Amino acid sequence: MSTPGAPVPGQVLRMVRGNTPLIVDRQLAEGGQGLVYRATLSSGAAFAVKWFRPGPYTARQRRAIDALVTYGRPHPAFVWPIDLVECEGFAEFGYVMPLIEERFHSFAQMLTRPEQPSFAVMAVIGRQLADAFAALHGSGLCYRDISFGNLLVDPAQAEVVIVDNDNVGTDGGDVFVKGTLRFMAPEIVRGEALPSTATDLYSLAVFLFYLFVHGHPLEGVRTDSTYTWHEAGHRSESELATRHFGLEPLFVFDPDDDSNRPLPGDPMWTWWSLYPRFLQTLFIQAFTVGLRDASLSGRVTEGVWRRALLRLRDCVSVCRDCHAAVFYDADDPEHRCWRCNQAPPAPPLLSIPGHTIALVEGAVVTRHHLLRDRDHTTPVAVVEAHPRAPGQVVMRNLSEHPWTIVPTGEERRLVVPNQRMAVRAMAIDLGPVQGSIRTSSPAADPSVTSGEADPPA
Repeated sequence: MSTPGAPVPGQVLRMVRGNTPLIVDRQLAEGGQGLVYRATLSSGAAFAVKWFRPGPYTARQRRAIDALVTYGRPHPAFVWPIDLVECEGFAEFGYVMPLIEERFHSFAQMLTRPEQPSFAVMAVIGRQLADAFAALHGSGLCYRDISFGNLLVDPAQAEVVIVDNDNVGTDGGDVFVKGTLRFMAPEIVRGEALPSTATDLYSLAVFLFYLFVHGHPLEGVRTDSTYTWHEAGHRSESELATRHFGLEPLFVFDPDDDSNRPLPGDPMWTWWSLYPRFLQTLFIQAFTVGLRDASLSGRVTEGVWRRALLRLRDCVSVCRDCHAAVFYDADDPEHRCWRCNQAPPAPPLLSIPGHTIALVEGAVVTRHHLLRDRDHTTPVAVVEAHPRAPGQVVMRNLSEHPWTIVPTGEERRLVVPNQRMAVRAMAIDLGPVQGSIRTSSPAADPSVTSGEADPPA
């Protein structure tokens, strides 16, 4: 059945700026604002089209989306408007955008799966979110409606896409949506402010808390106790939501008030205990000071999150006692394993300016570690299992340049591209930076570096 005011499969749409025809293929989704179609160019290239229903903001929304087309996509994670589209015989309009690959699924679904992504993947997803919103805000724009429905993930590739970008605008510009309740900043819930960069920062913190702690930062014992028949008989759910998320918000792990701790048995208890102190400290700031001080100085900025999540990725380690995945932070060495409750011995640690990286199997050193160029995907080194010493590791040179190493008690030697070296205490020159490896374990067999370079993988 067709929707009044909306095109049907086979109809031709036309891009406003490009004057290029698109043929409607099929409907993909339907929401409150309109419908989403798959459409194709004459070449067969496929795109997505969002078509708006008639509404009170149609003309203003059209101008706002046209402005987004002019701005251009601020970061690859955003599924950004490419052009407005029209259809002969219709007063309504839409816009064309990239078609999302089927490998992406909802963020909420990822959180409910029995098998959760690895700690490394979680850290990368969080960092990508921080990167994307830093780029958006750096362009003078704010998102306004960060929520579960607007984020898709591919855990296998540790990639995210952010959808529904037609509500993006400038601080102080036309606002067509104020957000989704559980992600809205308290000042918006109270009706004191409109969406802005500062409110986006609060919503981003809520998203990251869901990603890492698997619950809402303000929903605990105190919140739950009000949702009783007796309390509800006096206050509506909307009144209670305004109270909990706007008037009297209280962080579940507030260090000075434990009256809203997570319910007994809530997974948040376990997830919270996993993380090093530096990450917990940022969440505490976001949901204590950040609840009261709705400013860029009161809330945790994207750059701070980005540095913390890069550091978290570098802290991923393995407990030597029970082999559980853990985090090891050199500044928090007594942090206990979540499974066996032991303080794991330090893994081998690579220290270079600005970074300390746990050298466990699977760890990666990227161009960003050496050059600080925000290239987090190009590896210059990878850590692998030692071929002859179970439980120990080697590091493979994936760069284009040899390394110079001076292991403790050994002669200086080179590690040429694609060659492996046994990880042990040493000074190491990686080319752009110099650093050191320190280890608490017995020295590994150094002969891995004495033969020919390994063949390409």
